[in-house]
Amino acid sequence: MARDKDDDRGGGGFSGKRTKSWREIDASRGKGRGPTSRQDDPAQQRIERSASYQKYKAAADALFTGGELPEGLAKAFDPEGKRKAQKQAMQKLMESAEDPRAWAQGVLDYLEKYPELPEDPYFLDSLLGHPRERIVDKALARLEGLEAEGKLVKTKVPKSMDQRLKGIELTSLDPDMQSRAKALREKLRV
Repeated sequence: MARDKDDDRGGGGFSGKRTKSWREIDASRGKGRGPTSRQDDPAQQRIERSASYQKYKAAADALFTGGELPEGLAKAFDPEGKRKAQKQAMQKLMESAEDPRAWAQGVLDYLEKYPELPEDPYFLDSLLGHPRERIVDKALARLEGLEAEGKLVKTKVPKSMDQRLKGIELTSLDPDMQSRAKALREKLRV
């Protein structure tokens, strides 16, 4: 009497064990059909934990976030040292924030030397509190541009920005600036 394969119904032959499908065999070996993620790959994890990868990643982050560039990249991207000088001037200005008059004058000096505002949301947030509306308008325009480009991420926005924008919305004499501050504030809340 010959046994038909359909009669086993998961039996697996004479032993009574269930036979695995090829998909189950591949999955147990780690060769599933589905896409593998980089986090699951032990070789990739080992590379990401290496010191050289950490240096490379820090250099790349510095390039895009305005941090301190490594020596080799600094020569290529900032040969005259303008970026480093601007960063130092910005830090010096943030340190002088305790004296409002000195800070307001320091902002004027900074903008005279570096008319292009940086992409730093914390620095731009501080400029929203400047007594001159021209500077507030310039900082607001820069923030609107960053938001339109998708560079103003909610997690990297200072907590005080919502209140400063609300203050501009309530106290500014320019109705256009009021509406712009309100619109930006609503975009950042979402």
